[in-house]
Amino acid sequence: MAFPFRRILSPVAFDDNSLVAMDVAAEFARQNEGVVFLLYVVPMSEPPVGGPAYVQLYKDQAKADHEKLSEIGAKRLRGVKYEIMTDTGNPATVILRTAQNLAVDVVVMATHGHKGLAHFFLGSTAEAVLRKATCPVLSIRHSEPHRDEVRVWMSVSPETATPEEKLSSVRDRMHAAGFRAMPVVAEGRLVGMITNHELHKHKNDIERKLVKDAMVDAVTVTPSTSTHQAASLMRERMLPALPVIDNDRLVGIISADDMLGIFTAEG
Repeated sequence: MAFPFRRILSPVAFDDNSLVAMDVAAEFARQNEGVVFLLYVVPMSEPPVGGPAYVQLYKDQAKADHEKLSEIGAKRLRGVKYEIMTDTGNPATVILRTAQNLAVDVVVMATHGHKGLAHFFLGSTAEAVLRKATCPVLSIRHSEPHRDEVRVWMSVSPETATPEEKLSSVRDRMHAAGFRAMPVVAEGRLVGMITNHELHKHKNDIERKLVKDAMVDAVTVTPSTSTHQAASLMRERMLPALPVIDNDRLVGIISADDMLGIFTAEG
């Protein structure tokens, strides 16, 4: 007999694992005449005290992701009652708050299942939710037949900058979040990259310059690029991270820290 899970929270990150978790959430709803709450969280680091406002950047991203989530829901949740929500902030914190506010019966979410130092460096949103949730949490780990591909290890939906943003704002955001690089996006398309190297290069007039004055061309990979190829590209170009592009859309980023985790992971 199925568990009486009628109010199901399904956090989504637009990767294959999340879509599998969404399918499981949908099946719970079908079995129990329930409702699925689809949640996408735009990752947002805490703005520095007194730093420039950049909340509008996240609001625009949340709007675009809401539209994408609507398309996915229409295709994968036919015959299931569902609601779509987007928010900004720390993903684990937002998921926990949403689960409590909606009084859900269960959270069904994906985990990438990183091990060893990969887990240590990357952390786990799923693990944080499992530790602190007051309702049951079902963590779905989808089989990964191509573990040597970037798609398995990349961080999805990365924080981004815009060409017209002040360079000092990006510096503050990068330093607050511990990033060494940030993709630059305009009208939904990747147009460049900002790294610590550029920030240091323009440090004397960083309060005056905009991102477009300092960004460099982005070297990209695809989700199916092998981790060996990505690592070689980083080493040859001396890059701290590579944006991941799929059908002209920025879907993730893979960093040097990710690579360290890959090659030192257990198993």
